[in-house]
Amino acid sequence: MQKLLPKNKLNEFIENLIKKSQVIIPIPRDNGKPSRFKIIEDVKERNKLYLHQITEISPKQFFIPENEVLLEFKNGKTIENRGRIKKRIIFGTRKCDLNALAILDKVMTDIPYRNKRKNTILIGLHCENPDEFCFCNSMELEDNYDLFFYPHKKDYYISVGSKAGLGLVKDLKTVKPKDEVIKKIKNFKTLVDKNIEKNYRNKIWETDVNNCLSCSACTIDCPTCNCFDIYDESDIDLKNGKRMRKSASCQLQSFSKVAGGKSFRDSRTSRFKHFIYHKIIYYKKHFGRYMCIGCGRCLRVCPTKIDWVNTINILKRTKSK
Repeated sequence: MQKLLPKNKLNEFIENLIKKSQVIIPIPRDNGKPSRFKIIEDVKERNKLYLHQITEISPKQFFIPENEVLLEFKNGKTIENRGRIKKRIIFGTRKCDLNALAILDKVMTDIPYRNKRKNTILIGLHCENPDEFCFCNSMELEDNYDLFFYPHKKDYYISVGSKAGLGLVKDLKTVKPKDEVIKKIKNFKTLVDKNIEKNYRNKIWETDVNNCLSCSACTIDCPTCNCFDIYDESDIDLKNGKRMRKSASCQLQSFSKVAGGKSFRDSRTSRFKHFIYHKIIYYKKHFGRYMCIGCGRCLRVCPTKIDWVNTINILKRTKSK
């Protein structure tokens, strides 16, 4: 089922959402850099709505914060963080980021994450202007939304994916099945072949590894990376404290270090390849789909401009000759 919303009614639509729950939208940064998702504190902020391209930072931060309290210890009592939040709506999420959350759902099984997901309505938006880094069409993305907006001429054609989504648009005009609009994203970039398991030791990776700084920027910006450390903080009297979850990265040498000082991925080569192979091979073996969503954020943010997608394409072209 699809509903119809004139584009000039979008602000009014968002205002109505704000009346019902907390709303999160993409807005540009103050310094003019690419957009990020932000909770609307004031109705006037909806005028900052940025819909031109994918956001610099994914909405993952609203489900897996960089720092999160899991438990608090107060005077001998334990208080558990159950992730209880009020109903909220994230508007303007791209298809890649919607798939990222579906991927995280397979591995993030803790109560705080589950409760935040359960209480969040996701409204997606079709990408009309993907840039040269996007390759989402190569990653077999699925439909995963409550509502999904397709811009078309002077209107938005809204696909309904859940009862919660339908409740937000029930008063809008219903589109006849023969008039429904479904668009495919037009990527400029393609990942030719993802069957790279036998090419782990190929020397083609050396150029990328030599350019890698192990800065972890790729994993920080990746919407599906979910590595973390857990540590305790306590007051000097040991009566009060917190158990924290802090985002971590497989690209840091310290991440795989265990008791006794042994590091299972001591070399930069092993860490770099793990990032690629986890996204393309390892996760798919366990869950039947790719962990990479083709959003291109790791390529955009890399300070040395490493393009591992191009490396795989060169690898496959070389093998096919």
